[in-house]
Amino acid sequence: MASNDEQKVQTTGHTWDGDLAEYNNPLPQWWVWVFYGTVVFAVIYWILYPAWPVGDTYTQGVLEYNKRAKLDNTLQKVETGQLYPERQEALSQIAQKNPVAILDDPELMNFVNSSGKVLFGDNCAPCHGSGGQGVKGHYPNLTDGAWLYGGKPSDIHETLVKGRNGYMPGHENKLSEQQIEALAMYEGSLAGEDWAEGNPEKVARGEELFQGDEAACYACHGRDAKGNQTLGAPNLTDAIWLYGGDKATVFETLAKGRGGEMPAWEDRLSGDQIKILAAYVHSLGGGQ
Repeated sequence: MASNDEQKVQTTGHTWDGDLAEYNNPLPQWWVWVFYGTVVFAVIYWILYPAWPVGDTYTQGVLEYNKRAKLDNTLQKVETGQLYPERQEALSQIAQKNPVAILDDPELMNFVNSSGKVLFGDNCAPCHGSGGQGVKGHYPNLTDGAWLYGGKPSDIHETLVKGRNGYMPGHENKLSEQQIEALAMYEGSLAGEDWAEGNPEKVARGEELFQGDEAACYACHGRDAKGNQTLGAPNLTDAIWLYGGDKATVFETLAKGRGGEMPAWEDRLSGDQIKILAAYVHSLGGGQ
């Protein structure tokens, strides 16, 4: 057994008020050596690699290591096919094909689905959502088959290249509230909305306004109200509403009008990237 003296805690000899002693508890030796090792490592790292800011630059280190240069070198190898040559081969095929031919090539679509998902996530998902579902009242759903400007691969490609500008004029300055309500009832009845039932007089009045020159809705949406993809005028009979199909929202659309813009990507993405995106968007399920 340890003696009483050995069991006593060592002190530094300092005391306060004659009673409070300062203990002497040194760090374990292994911990001290680990600390010294980290100091040595830091000094070696500082000598070898970029480390300390100096004015508007920094110490370069004797190895002159540069992460940006390494990244640029890797990207250059990828672009030239030195790394991942199968990627370069796929891009070469895409450059020679139109979106329809790309969609008809199962092996090429494997590449499109993987790279297109990344392109879509970086450029399209902030508006249309990660799966292309859109945001009601703001951005259209790309998976439902209802396309304002057409859902064929060539249409989607043109939309990506040139962008789109949609405009629905408001009628509050030329029609009364009663007339706008009648128009809303008629358009609701075309889509089979429950709230438009039970008032045939207003529906009939709304049809007169729709087909007449007073509102002239037919000029964009057609006599059958099935829309016009050349103008980007939506089909009013399919019960698919970008801004909502309840009575209040339809009334607001007719009264205030709507406007939206799809930006052009021809100056932001390469031709191959746009082809990949066109094929990928079409494959989401809503392409025609």
